[in-house]
Amino acid sequence: MTVFYIVLAIILVLYTGIMVPLQYAYISSMNEQKKQTGKNHNELFDDMSFEEQQLHYNLQSSWWNWLPAIIATWIYKWRHKTG
Repeated sequence: MTVFYIVLAIILVLYTGIMVPLQYAYISSMNEQKKQTGKNHNELFDDMSFEEQQLHYNLQSSWWNWLPAIIATWIYKWRHKTG
């Protein structure tokens, strides 16, 4: 049973390591769009096509992506501190 948990932990670490840069790029592009258009998150979401909304939902709301999204958000906020 311990081997199962070790394998599961390795998979989680690898998945997180792969997804953090993807999440970071997505967060960066969304914030860049907000700056360029002057719209908030909800307005940007309303202007997305159905396909873009589905991609956004799958990338941001899957419970597998919570940890990478949180880590990517921390990194983004740390790199883009003001003051």
